[in-house]
Amino acid sequence: MDFNFIDNQRTKMSDVLVSIFSTSKSARVAVAFAKHSGIKLIEGALLKCLDNGGNVEFVIGLDFHTTDAVVLQTFRAFSKSYPEFSFYCFSDPSDNIVTYHPKLYLFENDGLVKSIIGSSNLTKGGLSENIEVNVLLEMERESEKVESIFDIYARIKYQPSRFVPDDAYIEAYQTIIEETEKPRYRRQDTKIAIERLRELEKSLPKPYTNPINLQGWQKLVFSKLPNNEFQTSDLYKYASEFAQTYPENKYVEAKTRQVLQQLRDLGIILHLGEGRWVKSDIVF
Repeated sequence: MDFNFIDNQRTKMSDVLVSIFSTSKSARVAVAFAKHSGIKLIEGALLKCLDNGGNVEFVIGLDFHTTDAVVLQTFRAFSKSYPEFSFYCFSDPSDNIVTYHPKLYLFENDGLVKSIIGSSNLTKGGLSENIEVNVLLEMERESEKVESIFDIYARIKYQPSRFVPDDAYIEAYQTIIEETEKPRYRRQDTKIAIERLRELEKSLPKPYTNPINLQGWQKLVFSKLPNNEFQTSDLYKYASEFAQTYPENKYVEAKTRQVLQQLRDLGIILHLGEGRWVKSDIVF
């Protein structure tokens, strides 16, 4: 595994992203905040990736302030023009004590994975002006460390609070931003408007977990699941096969249990209790 640091002083995050986007076949980005000013710095390379047949996906947070409506409009336009572009927003309800705050960039190309993890949001400051600390990791796709990163991204993407905003939602989001920027805005009116948006989010499309998209350990374990109720121990008979695929892992049974929990978190299987499981698509 190779690694390099990106601090926007010696190396600009925007320059690194432009280089990687331009040559990647797949890109996944999960950030707390995004601005149009940040997207403009990498837009050409992002579109080049799409024009070359790449797949691009974003999961961004909404705070009615830092993430602007223009970036949502831009992403919405991309999704209409490119079937391989998708984006999801993270709803952060006021009663949720967990704050959405990742800065994770994942790229794939010909068996090589590049991941940037650090402090840079998708803003002009985060990509070129602020003093930031990010690390660029380069690893082989079959590495278990890579699978751990992809699992983190999947758990971010498939949280219940993710949704795909439509034009009406983006327009309402913009209105709230404009109201809060006025010198004398009524906090209670804004609170009511946000609550209405939260209700609208419930009816908007959400990312769908498809077993076809599984990779690595998750794909391997899922391929062994029967179409009826099963026990965790039923999978241990495949331990030697799993070990052949991942010879570096010395704790195959423990890994198998971990993967079952991951598949449960993705909504692909259901835990029935006492080590019993079933695929979610055959539960009536």
